[in-house]
Amino acid sequence: MAGSLIKNPGGTIVPCGGYVAGKEALVKAAAARLAAPGLGIEVGSTSGEVMRLLFQGLFLSPQMVGEAIKGSLLVAEVMAGEGFKVQPHPRIKRYDIIQAVEMGTPELLVAFCRAVQKRCPVGSYIKPTAGATAGYGSKVIFADGTFIDGSTSELSCDGPLREPYVVFCQGGTHWTHWALVLGDVLEALKAL
Repeated sequence: MAGSLIKNPGGTIVPCGGYVAGKEALVKAAAARLAAPGLGIEVGSTSGEVMRLLFQGLFLSPQMVGEAIKGSLLVAEVMAGEGFKVQPHPRIKRYDIIQAVEMGTPELLVAFCRAVQKRCPVGSYIKPTAGATAGYGSKVIFADGTFIDGSTSELSCDGPLREPYVVFCQGGTHWTHWALVLGDVLEALKAL
């Protein structure tokens, strides 16, 4: 298994890096491929500050993931209450922090993402627009005003501009951030 440390395991504070876990022989093979055969995990430089952030991020990650789950439960409850289809449904056991909300129209999807961006701590003045993104067959709109680029665990949403116009919400270092965001989201949707 491999993953990114700027996502959940990094507790929203790790600025870079990834991990590989699994059978010893496979981990060694991955390390040899990353560095050079015979060198593996024995070489490489990592500044002390990054190491501190890696360990602090691992320490914080259970709290951050818990807050993200609470935020996704709130998004599901509020948006289902407003008549939108959500997946997973509110009040069910979860295994992921991502909450999908079917918006139904491109206008509602864009309005949702713009309302989220407006409440982000970084780039709140930015007006997200849909664009081409590698790996997607449709244009995608992103709202992710994060301190660390790519740290979607901080608070973000995105969605492809194609039917059924689903927005995927994730993250949130504290569930109350989603409470603030949802107020703006509902206001923006009602204005359409």
